[in-house]
Amino acid sequence: MASIKDVASLAGVHRSTVSRIINGEGTFRSDTKRKVEQAMAELNYRPSAIARSLATASSNMTGLLVTYYTGGFFGQMMEQVQAELDRHNKFLITAQGHHCAEGEREAILRFHALRCEGYVLNCRSLSDDELRQLAQEATPFVLLDRFVEGLESRCITFDHQQAARMAVDHLIAQGHREIACISGPLSRASSHLRFQGYTQALEQAGIDYDPAFCAEGKYCRKSGYQAAERLYHSAPSMTALFCCSEEMMQGALQFFHEHNVVIPEQLSLISFDSIDLCDALYPQVSSVHFPISEMAQTAVKLLMSQINQTECHITRHFLPELRLRNSTLRRSLSKS
Repeated sequence: MASIKDVASLAGVHRSTVSRIINGEGTFRSDTKRKVEQAMAELNYRPSAIARSLATASSNMTGLLVTYYTGGFFGQMMEQVQAELDRHNKFLITAQGHHCAEGEREAILRFHALRCEGYVLNCRSLSDDELRQLAQEATPFVLLDRFVEGLESRCITFDHQQAARMAVDHLIAQGHREIACISGPLSRASSHLRFQGYTQALEQAGIDYDPAFCAEGKYCRKSGYQAAERLYHSAPSMTALFCCSEEMMQGALQFFHEHNVVIPEQLSLISFDSIDLCDALYPQVSSVHFPISEMAQTAVKLLMSQINQTECHITRHFLPELRLRNSTLRRSLSKS
């Protein structure tokens, strides 16, 4: 395996010259750079990432904190963060927060120990005060799908409440009044906002809120199945259902198929969707789209601008899009 000494010898320059050209330090004559690059190509020399980080005091690594690794939502997020970092020749380090503040705190400490240049934080449990305190440190970070007062310039946000209202408003416009909801964990800010959107849409339409029509899930397929089962018994008159995530919706759809509830003739169904899962099911499920791919890409762009101390003119607040498919019908055609 070739070394930097071999490259210097073949190019006829000093080792420090090779090192500085690799790390982009200083200016050199074009013929000197060409000799070094040709020597590297001939010897198939690849600079050590560790050596470069020591030389430049930069690890070239970015930390991404997620709640957990499973599920299409987080897979899509990681894929898009990696794709955008590839454009900047940066490495990605990921860590799970394990649904608790201590787990998120440990992940950030790990990023710091690895000398990450910056962090993209999709954190759910750390308090606003702790994040404001973290902002006092030198390492930049961006909050993905989180709003913290005082850190507006670091936040990439989505209007969860409006998205839920759009979904339920569509069901109401279709003549439904017995509308059930499978929410996410209401301890999460985004889940609570979605639930608020559901109840506000009902209130605006003059429909009384009934807790029997609501079941709390855990953003996974199994919890969606279990929530659908609870609603099947607690709200047998429901004619429509709003699911606050595509994976919970998939579990609910499985339950209703198993119990011969026909979608949409007997039950209209609408869901949140971030990974186009709703378009791949039968029937195709109407949804409000949560653009996590675009948000993840934007978070990296914003972080790179912070690291490089450049201006970044981007959209930081994203809005939902209603996508109507085959899973809803007017009340007159639904279960009586």
